[in-house]
Amino acid sequence: MTERDAVEVPETLEGWYVLHDVYAVDWASWRAATRGERDVVASEAAAWLKQAAAPERGNSALYSVVSQKGDLMLVHYRESPETLNAVELAWRSLGLFGFLRPAYSYLSVIEVSLYEVAAIAGKRAADRGLKAGTPEYEKAFEEEMDKMKPHMDARLYRNIPTQRYICFYPMNKRRGEHVNWYTLPMSERRAMMRSHGRIGHKYHEQVTQVISGSVGLDDWEWGVSLHADDPLVFKKLVYEMRFDPVSAIYAEFGPFYLGVRRSPSALPALLDGRPS
Repeated sequence: MTERDAVEVPETLEGWYVLHDVYAVDWASWRAATRGERDVVASEAAAWLKQAAAPERGNSALYSVVSQKGDLMLVHYRESPETLNAVELAWRSLGLFGFLRPAYSYLSVIEVSLYEVAAIAGKRAADRGLKAGTPEYEKAFEEEMDKMKPHMDARLYRNIPTQRYICFYPMNKRRGEHVNWYTLPMSERRAMMRSHGRIGHKYHEQVTQVISGSVGLDDWEWGVSLHADDPLVFKKLVYEMRFDPVSAIYAEFGPFYLGVRRSPSALPALLDGRPS
């Protein structure tokens, strides 16, 4: 391991901040309320969700959680922690919040690894027949990086994917007694992540993957949101990745949350125990 490899830290670009909030409904209190009170509270919350889904910058989505880990999941994309906090406070001011119990919450920020982008730019420069380290190569490299900026911005400042299902989970890279991702040379990490990425690419027509970093923001290091119209593909993708060294040796996974996307107007029906 060279001295450079030992200290080289991959750079990242950041986009929207992301908040996943999961709530359990206090069904006993909800059903004890009058029909009229429930209608007013549900309608108010549905109207708020409709407005939150289309703000000036970012957006929000509602999911019905499958399993007893919760009932409702709200996902918010916003430009800063302050704007996410404003969304939280507005939601808490609604009448519905008095009937909810927080079940889980996770804060992160959408990121793109620059060593992933740089590897692509370097390959494209080399494909021109240019030798790394030459002025011609460096110029071509910068040109390729500039060409990819719109693509990177589209990933960093995207809307919440519209597929029917979401699978969200946090994860870490191991840094324990026997293996430690963070002591590996950059070249090894880059090579393994390329291999790992090829597995994900096999599913890119079925799954939209949103990776968000959370080092220094929450208890895990990344949040992973998978979006698809067929939930079975989540099992196949995650299972296949478990055999890849990046996951098999170095990954630790937190709790998994599966949700079904619902429109804001569907909230009153959900609170009545009806799926649609």
